[in-house]
Amino acid sequence: MRGGEGTAVGLRRRATAVVGVAALAAAAVAGCGSSTRQGSDGVAWEPCTDLAAYVGDLGVDSAVVDRLQCAVLDVPLDYADPAGRTVELALSRVVGTDPAAPPVFVNPGGPGVEGRSMAATVASELGLGATVVGIDLRGTGYSSRLDCTGPDEPDTRDDAGLTAYADAIAVANRDCVDADPAFLASLTTATAARDLDTVRRALGLDVVDFLGVSWGTVLGAELQTRYPQHLHRVVLDSMDYTGTSGADALRTLATADPDVPPDLLPEPADLAAPVDGGAAPDEPDVPPGDAPGPEDDDAPLDPDTAEFLERSFDAWAGTGYICNSLDPVGDGAAQLAEHRALSTELGRDPQRRIEFPADSAVPGVSLCSGWPLPAEGTAVANTGTDLLIIGHRDEYVTPYVWALDARTAMGGQLLTIEDGIHGSTVGSRCGALVTEFLGSGRLSEQTCDPH
Repeated sequence: MRGGEGTAVGLRRRATAVVGVAALAAAAVAGCGSSTRQGSDGVAWEPCTDLAAYVGDLGVDSAVVDRLQCAVLDVPLDYADPAGRTVELALSRVVGTDPAAPPVFVNPGGPGVEGRSMAATVASELGLGATVVGIDLRGTGYSSRLDCTGPDEPDTRDDAGLTAYADAIAVANRDCVDADPAFLASLTTATAARDLDTVRRALGLDVVDFLGVSWGTVLGAELQTRYPQHLHRVVLDSMDYTGTSGADALRTLATADPDVPPDLLPEPADLAAPVDGGAAPDEPDVPPGDAPGPEDDDAPLDPDTAEFLERSFDAWAGTGYICNSLDPVGDGAAQLAEHRALSTELGRDPQRRIEFPADSAVPGVSLCSGWPLPAEGTAVANTGTDLLIIGHRDEYVTPYVWALDARTAMGGQLLTIEDGIHGSTVGSRCGALVTEFLGSGRLSEQTCDPH
């Protein structure tokens, strides 16, 4: 849910042997030249000019960048109509050095964040010998997308302005869905899981590993529930909410996020206070690594990097994946009343946004206002998959209790990270435990202090 969450209204919040792996590795080596090559897996891999520039600017090991390849795969828009309209999925892979290691499919979450760069960052951070595959989910990155227009944030924060804003979001949501109902309806966790399994089959793989972070854990839950026979090991870092009740998710998030003491609140000028003089919400947390950008310096960006950054996050894809998974919300007045009642009950400042991707940038107003499509909940079951669930003890973007809930629902092992940093495992010393689990299915520690 948070691997770089964003909203359509301007909010951007910012991993046993395999049948056919040897053939995949051989095809990958054959495809390392400067021209496009058709691998024996039937997918045409080629060099990644824009993606290589982007991850190079991030500081990814050059040896990893040299093994980075890209491809495009057509998949059905609607899996109930496999001969009908198709959409494109943009793929990446870092060719592995160990032909016996199961490939690792990765997803950074968001939803709405591109997934191809994560293949390079995971391969670099974890030092895996396996081939690592990144996928821009439909609606994101360089895969098929739909551009829609959302309303500007309100100039005032009185009740009339806020309810009008909720109404404007509802109109924008309906207009976007009306522009391409079939495409927006396909932005579900279930369809994303089907897409990943289609990629697996296109690559000629029997089983794969999966590493998901933040909302990528929701995708991983669906994947291991639907396709356990094709999964070797699964790692879910910063386990997210898999239910359909936005109200339940908001209560958990608000409870986990203690209010900031008044003497520590920044000055209103630092928060770009609205013109009516009311308090503005603080800026949402941006989990490290979710939607990374090059370091802020005076050097001009490579043009390919600049173009890639423009496509690194799609707010409307995030809206579709989130709102298609949740029960309908009330109108603006009902939303504000519920938000204020919860804030009063928990002693929170009602002007502080709850870190939930279904919330707009304005506290108390839902991004899913008026969403016209029915909810399709995430499938969650204990299928006996070799599963590692990771929770961060003190974080409030995906609270630790969700990791505990997920383990109860899906089984597996639990790794507790003693920090409050969302999605931090791979980039810390605790990442060695992920590598250990993917390699052996075991953990030498059940808790890890990354500091």
